[in-house]
Amino acid sequence: MRRVDVPTALALFPADLSRPPRSWAERTCTITRYTRMPRGGHFAAHEEPELLAHDITAFFLAYR
Repeated sequence: MRRVDVPTALALFPADLSRPPRSWAERTCTITRYTRMPRGGHFAAHEEPELLAHDITAFFLAYR
């Protein structure tokens, strides 16, 4: 399995189809942000756009 060496963010929504543990994600990606969201699901951008937008913004602020 190839490893992704670029900074990676993972947002986990409680009603999503898959919620990999951080330890699994870190084996394949360079996780720099791992967020467990309080609500939302598979269609997070539609269901909780403000939560998702805030998390994406916070991830990229470190790279400004």
